[in-house]
Amino acid sequence: MNPLGKIEEEFSDLPQEYIVYLETSAENSFEISTLIVKYLSEKNDKGIIVSANRPYTNLLSVYQQNNIDTSKMLILDCLSKSQHADTPNENVVFIDNLSALTDISLSIDEKMRKLEGKKFIFFDSLTTMLIHNQPYTLARFIHNILTKMRLKCVGGVIVSLYDNSHREIRAEIAQLCDKVVKI
Repeated sequence: MNPLGKIEEEFSDLPQEYIVYLETSAENSFEISTLIVKYLSEKNDKGIIVSANRPYTNLLSVYQQNNIDTSKMLILDCLSKSQHADTPNENVVFIDNLSALTDISLSIDEKMRKLEGKKFIFFDSLTTMLIHNQPYTLARFIHNILTKMRLKCVGGVIVSLYDNSHREIRAEIAQLCDKVVKI
């Protein structure tokens, strides 16, 4: 089955405010992430993308090439500011770096309140966030974000690479999600 078909099959029976923990390979990660953002953007009015892997300029270009309505997206770019590449744009919030979990959380809170309609949050790489944060600290951060999403009836997806090195974190986060999907 092609990746888009697998995504549609896995997500079809889930309620609007579902939260999915998605595991994929490093080779397929970007393609799968792009397909999921496309799928979520078609099902929702607005989306918040927490980008740990690519700067927003690259994401906007890829999304436009894949016919994803970028006006529906708000990207929390956790890369560009630390590389001094933070060109202003109305669809982006620059976060100092991936270790600035408080800033990420505050930005998500603020944008969840301001965005109208059905919303989703997409984390493009839990694995990359683990490189920059202590596992316990990141697990607490994700737990806090997922709790806020539940309280505000916001769905979303957290992408992680297949990785056995952080099984405890995976178990902690996966138990908070409605479904674990492997693509």
